[in-house]
Amino acid sequence: MSARSWVNQLSSPGAVRMIAVDLPGHGESDPRPGVSVEEYAAVVAEFLIALECGPVVVIGHSLGGAIALALAARHPALVRGLVLIASCVKLPLVDSVGERLVAYLPGPLRRLVFFSMAKKVLFAPQAPADAIDIAMRDLRACRPETILSDVRAARAMDLTEPAAALDVPTLVLTGARDRLTTPVLAAGLSALIRGSRLRLADGAGHMLPMEAPEWVNREIATFVASLAEPLPSSATIDTRRLSLARRVLDWLTRVARPGSPMPR
Repeated sequence: MSARSWVNQLSSPGAVRMIAVDLPGHGESDPRPGVSVEEYAAVVAEFLIALECGPVVVIGHSLGGAIALALAARHPALVRGLVLIASCVKLPLVDSVGERLVAYLPGPLRRLVFFSMAKKVLFAPQAPADAIDIAMRDLRACRPETILSDVRAARAMDLTEPAAALDVPTLVLTGARDRLTTPVLAAGLSALIRGSRLRLADGAGHMLPMEAPEWVNREIATFVASLAEPLPSSATIDTRRLSLARRVLDWLTRVARPGSPMPR
């Protein structure tokens, strides 16, 4: 889809500056060859470096969550925190007879069946009608080759090891009625990332930012507020040493509390 899918977050009042990105081939951005989660992450890194606005909290939805994770793994100095919405590290292998049969349908009929199936998979039964309309309009506007490339990228990805190696504050959000990246997959993602928090939206499906925008916005705001003061804009700070210093300071604070045993 495009940056327009974040309309409910961009219009949310608050002190957080939010920037939505059209990935290559999406929205107003020109396509690039060699689509993969890692290639998309490299594009976002270029974007952040050009704006000189890092480190930032990176929010990704669905495949965008995998891209955000890959960005944090490859460019940790650019990422202050992660919010991964309806995401996973690896899609389960599914041999769908129906999907293979659809491939043999004539083009117009295949397109009709695809969007009908997408609507059922992406949204919970009680999703707001206006959210469905906006999302489906955006999805229909997407280039067919982009959709195909994204599907292939999602099937090829395996971010198990990068997720297990992450050391960045992370919030994982999932919908209880998500049929694409199920709560079980979201829980597996959260379990891999040390110290991450998992939050479940009752009654919501895969399109959380549109189906439950108020809930998503509150969770994002709470998560951002829980982070420490942002780092200075100077790129000279060694973030690994800073992280170690914070852990030492936390330990000293604990042992200094009344009644705490002193180290021997």
